[in-house]
Amino acid sequence: MAAQGTGHRRILVGAGSFADARAALAILDRLAGFGISDIGGLFLEDRGMMEAAAPRMSALVSPRGAIRGMPSRQGLRLMWQSDARAFREQLMQLAARRRLRWSFERLPGDPVADLCGAAQSWDWLLIGHLTSSRHTGKVVGVAHEDGGPDGVADLAGALARSLRSGAELIPDTTPEVDILSRLGRLHAAAVVIDAATGPFRSPAQIRALLGAARCPVLVLGAGRLPGLVEHSTQIPNPPDPG
Repeated sequence: MAAQGTGHRRILVGAGSFADARAALAILDRLAGFGISDIGGLFLEDRGMMEAAAPRMSALVSPRGAIRGMPSRQGLRLMWQSDARAFREQLMQLAARRRLRWSFERLPGDPVADLCGAAQSWDWLLIGHLTSSRHTGKVVGVAHEDGGPDGVADLAGALARSLRSGAELIPDTTPEVDILSRLGRLHAAAVVIDAATGPFRSPAQIRALLGAARCPVLVLGAGRLPGLVEHSTQIPNPPDPG
């Protein structure tokens, strides 16, 4: 993608699994020309999932008699350790290829609420979500009529061209329930919103957006998201190439 200015934007990428992270990193790679200077990765281990997991490996019997394995807490820890390692490795490789500064953290928390809180000190937030199809879908922008101060419409269009896909814009004055319904009928590669002007700001709203869109969501104006937790991801020195 051709460079779009010489800004110094900092973008935080968050996910709770490597599958979700990989989908987000594919979008991040396309965004590198938009003045990105720093990228951060945040792997969040879902507290609710850990609390619901069995203390040790057990079996669940469905109403039809089928036996399914239920992951143990130790199994979850091992899975998250592997996923976080793969996420960090791919983030580091992308940063090296694009010559960007990078950081990475692995923390327990809510994959949406704590991620929104962590994004307070970043310019953009990219939330990973595995797409529902192998085929590249449209890039959907929930945009102000004039494109918004962060240029949601322009960014959605440029990202779509980079993906060799189409772009679709939904006015941010559309009722929230109608936006979600429309996204549920689309096959999207990514959704772009602006937390400063758009209707989706709270963790509950963004969780609903992810569920409807079934793809990564890029949040511009991430500093406008509600700060539920105090969190600041620091940028370390780039890794020693040796």
